[in-house]
Amino acid sequence: MAKSESAPTRAEGEPLLRVENLQTAFFTEKETIRAVDGVSFDIRRGETVGIVGESGSGKSVTARSIMGLVDSPGRVLEGSSIRFDGEELTGKSEKEYRQLRGSDIAMVFQDPLTSLNPVYTVGNQIKEALRLHRDMRGAEATEEAIDLLEAVGIPDASRRVTEYPHEFSGGMRQRAVIAMALACDPELLICDEPTTALDVTIQAQILELLDDLQDERDLAIMFITHDMGVIAEVSDRVNVMYAGEIVESAPVVELFENPRHPYSRGLLKSIPGNQPDADRLSTIEGDVPTPNEPATYCRFEPRCPEAFEECTKVHPESLGVTTSDDDHTAACLLYPEDVPQAEAVELHDQAGSDPEVSDR
Repeated sequence: MAKSESAPTRAEGEPLLRVENLQTAFFTEKETIRAVDGVSFDIRRGETVGIVGESGSGKSVTARSIMGLVDSPGRVLEGSSIRFDGEELTGKSEKEYRQLRGSDIAMVFQDPLTSLNPVYTVGNQIKEALRLHRDMRGAEATEEAIDLLEAVGIPDASRRVTEYPHEFSGGMRQRAVIAMALACDPELLICDEPTTALDVTIQAQILELLDDLQDERDLAIMFITHDMGVIAEVSDRVNVMYAGEIVESAPVVELFENPRHPYSRGLLKSIPGNQPDADRLSTIEGDVPTPNEPATYCRFEPRCPEAFEECTKVHPESLGVTTSDDDHTAACLLYPEDVPQAEAVELHDQAGSDPEVSDR
């Protein structure tokens, strides 16, 4: 059953992960690319938070920033905060991050072959993670590797544990990668488009597997995708990203029933089947811009069908879509919608000069 039908909009308790004002930039000889520019969101235990947007929106860089995997010439800038279980991660050394990866936070990538070494058996690769993080060796590690493969639905696991990645199908490789990610019983699982390369049948199986594992282990999941249909299936809450910024954030049912940002509406209209009477599939004209300068205006303005003059002059902040709704926010000068437009623009302008006014 889809999350949108069965799950609460918020998990209970304090956030397991709290990201505040995350800024990640890449410094080249020609320009500075602000790949992630002021992103803030929470993830609670047992909750799935979706990050959705077109390619180039900053989704994967956000995940790599959390994992401490941003390669030179990129770096997380001062003023960013990533707190995991109350502990600040920014400023940690690579050695400290290695202790965190796998044991507390694990990541599943889009292409399982990038995570699997072709010259080692799948079992050996799972056992290596068990040795590093749980000090398990020999028969004990082998039995645990078999149990993990069984847990992710791989049949005849005692035989498959001795096989190499090329002997697995694409869906089975992704299951094996999920088994590796779960080997050290992490609290947070980051999934970076884990089903994009799979056919729809295998994709559905992987999504169902993740849902079952989450229920069994009380996992927090950050799910990155460009597929709004997948977001509807897995998420409790959705953050829509565009050009390095979160432009809308809401519980999943609320976002699909009442999308407020013009970009979110464009993404939903572009889903095949959402407009069955239309002659042509709706598209968003243009491309995601490269954010290579400070945001002093709306980055979506050149593509926005609802843009007006102030959009080129005032940067929209993440404010409630109404003055009383903090659970559904949009970075758009059209909101809050329960005040005159001129007043809404002024609220965004004030929030930009006083960050405490904004959720950003």
